[in-house]
Formats: sequence, C-alpha cells, structure tokens
Amino acid sequence: MGDHESDPLTAKEESIRVCTSLLWRLAAKGLSAGDINRVVMDVFHLLKNGGSFTVSYVNYELEKLGWAESVIDEYSFELIVALLQKELNYTVNVHVLN
Repeated sequence: MGDHESDPLTAKEESIRVCTSLLWRLAAKGLSAGDINRVVMDVFHLLKNGGSFTVSYVNYELEKLGWAESVIDEYSFELIVALLQKELNYTVNVHVLN
C-alpha cells in the first residue's frame, strides 16, 4: 500500500503546482490570465539582471510600469521566484523586511 501523498513531486509536477497556485492567487486579486502573464514577465524583467530584491521594491517598480499598488504580495512573489529558479535556473536573493 503506497502512500501517494508522501511521494516527492517531480519537477514538472512541482512547477504545475506553483503555476496553479500563482494563477489562483493573482486571479483572486482580479487579474485576467493575460494580466497574470504580463505581471510575471514584468517581474522577470526586473529580476533578470540579478541583485537583491524586496517585495516593496518590486511593487514600487511595477507601479511605475502602470500596475496597481501592491499587485504582488509576499506569497505571489515567492511563487514567481520559485518559477524563475526552477524553470530558468535563476538565483534570486530575496530580503524580507519586517
């Protein structure tokens, strides 16, 4: 009797789970599928040259691009970073400010 819940996810399954969580989270904020694609690409362009980032900084830069205030929350940002790291082999340093 194998317990499927304890089986580790494959990389593809993990990416699907991350994408699904991100889509649901951002859709709940009122973003359309096209908006979600664009905001993820905008975050990617902000992070692609490396550096250290906070969610506040990313949101500030996104607002300059026309996005609503605080369009990305901490969890959504973590999901985007996880996708970049898993799918594109990027290393992103994230700083959480309390």
